[in-house]
Amino acid sequence: MTLLKKIPFFLILLVLFFCLHGWLENFGFISFKEVLSPGVFIFLGIALFTAVVFLFTKDLLFASLIVFFISLWYLFFGALHDWVRNIPLLSFIKSYTAMLLTLLLFTGAWVIFLRKKKTLHPKLALYLNILLLIYCLVDVFSFVKAQTTRSTVPVVDGIKFDTTRVTQKPDVYLLLFDEYPGFASLKDSFNFANDSLRNYFTIRSFKILPVFSNYDLTYFSMSSMLNMQYLKKDFNNLQLTQRDFQRRGVEINHASLFPIFRSMGYNIRNFSIFDIDEQQAVSVENSFLLANSILLTDKILHNRLNRDLGDRLCKMIPFWKNSDFYQHDIDNKLSEKLLLNAAVEKKSEPQFVYTHFMMPHGPYYFDSLGNKNPFEKISHYTMWKDKPLFVAYLKYINKRMINMVNTLITHKPNAIIIVMGDHGYRSFNNENIYQAPRYDNLCAVRFPDNKHQQFKERWSMVNLFRYVFNCE
Repeated sequence: MTLLKKIPFFLILLVLFFCLHGWLENFGFISFKEVLSPGVFIFLGIALFTAVVFLFTKDLLFASLIVFFISLWYLFFGALHDWVRNIPLLSFIKSYTAMLLTLLLFTGAWVIFLRKKKTLHPKLALYLNILLLIYCLVDVFSFVKAQTTRSTVPVVDGIKFDTTRVTQKPDVYLLLFDEYPGFASLKDSFNFANDSLRNYFTIRSFKILPVFSNYDLTYFSMSSMLNMQYLKKDFNNLQLTQRDFQRRGVEINHASLFPIFRSMGYNIRNFSIFDIDEQQAVSVENSFLLANSILLTDKILHNRLNRDLGDRLCKMIPFWKNSDFYQHDIDNKLSEKLLLNAAVEKKSEPQFVYTHFMMPHGPYYFDSLGNKNPFEKISHYTMWKDKPLFVAYLKYINKRMINMVNTLITHKPNAIIIVMGDHGYRSFNNENIYQAPRYDNLCAVRFPDNKHQQFKERWSMVNLFRYVFNCE
């Protein structure tokens, strides 16, 4: 008991509780390694911070109590901010400025209180040590219980597929361009016919399929397409939660499409933004996705600031500019390189290659000639609604798309090539989520020997791979 009054175990227990609780909160969506790595960095950061404060206070317990309070709200800032925003009486402090000022005022008051009440330090240490130990033990118990009662029910229902009817096994390349609108919505909403791309597809024997996306969000759209079925209605369109996106991520990873290709002897290659078929995404740094260790660290103050205010902070803080604003461009170039390398490789077994580019999804990095747009022009949140900027970027993307397709056709002339968007353009001034252009997406398919079957006037992306399989 004496040790609990003198030694600040609560700093270590705070890190342990943060990791355990985050792991439990995201049970099934995050691995031990993805919890351990940030946990170590957080512990080292708190230890260093404590050492710095100790230099000024010359009192380890005093320094530890100060560091504990600051670390507590810094680590759990996102959870605290979400709670405040849901309490009407606290709405006056829901802005980041008001919230941070309030926390700083409380921190100052806490330091003053500790300085005046030094006799309470041992009692506070005892209380925090015991409290956090109990919290950690409760989470350990809950985690063990969750592990032992884990469901073995398949993530998604399987699709029946008769492999005996397969006569040919061409390579299949899925080139997914995130938020690439269909020709109809480009013409109607942007007054841009995109004729050069349409003509290119015609010359290269592509069929532009009259599909539409059932969902205007990437996670939802890709889950339904790769599983060839509509999503279970276990979510509210107007109040989506992190858990809803996590479920879709698991559905994508274990999608019905991949076992079908494997049953035909295909090698599955993943150059996408998702973990698929137990293969890791191209980049785990992609801020677009709440996955991997980001599930644990998303609620930390600097990550919340970067997510919600990053475009404005980049203008005020020089080093923030290079944090992750250009991550999509880095990932796009890496995915393109991997795709082009795969195109020239000679493999004995057939390949299914899924490449997902975060373009023309913003930020709109380049103009139509491929010149880099000034940071100041594209960093503000209003950039997303700038239609001329979007169209210019789209024209640039078309050139890269055509180069990729030409390379595929040159080296894999007998491959099936699917070029498409996952949904339409979302950044309209009208935020109605049921606005038709949000669901109109590009979809063009090239078959060897032009083996297209009859298709309907208009049909859902859920049926795309059913159509592809029926054509072979």
